[in-house]
Amino acid sequence: MSRYKLNPIIIAPPNKGFLIQTPTGKTLFDTRPRGIVRELNRLNDRIKQLEEENDAMRADLLLYMEDK
Repeated sequence: MSRYKLNPIIIAPPNKGFLIQTPTGKTLFDTRPRGIVRELNRLNDRIKQLEEENDAMRADLLLYMEDK
């Protein structure tokens, strides 16, 4: 899965802000999103880890069912 990216907007007076590029290609604008981007990336990493654990458990279950 792609990561969220944070790009500063240098010329956007009076409120300089940031563009958040999502993995799906959407672009969001905010003035203080650094914590949000960090948390979104942390959540994406956790989701990926849980999906991998789920796949491993499913494989174990299939092996167990074949042995019966």
